[in-house]
Amino acid sequence: MRVSRTAMEQLSALTNCEAAGVSRLESDGDGWVFQVEIIEVPRVPDTTSILASYEARTDSDGNITAYRRQRRYPRNQAGEM
Repeated sequence: MRVSRTAMEQLSALTNCEAAGVSRLESDGDGWVFQVEIIEVPRVPDTTSILASYEARTDSDGNITAYRRQRRYPRNQAGEM
């Protein structure tokens, strides 16, 4: 979906970090709400990298109108925290 790709690219630019993927996407009537996983601290091996989960809201054109970090976690931690 083009809107999710655009949101990932914008969030990467805003955080100056690489986006790993979208883990949630839903319409909120006026636009979209995304959950994007961002690699905040890349490490070798990559299983020790620190990721962050961000919520981003966009308008109907896919432009980010708000975002916030919800949590940080090591990539090697399985499951929800």
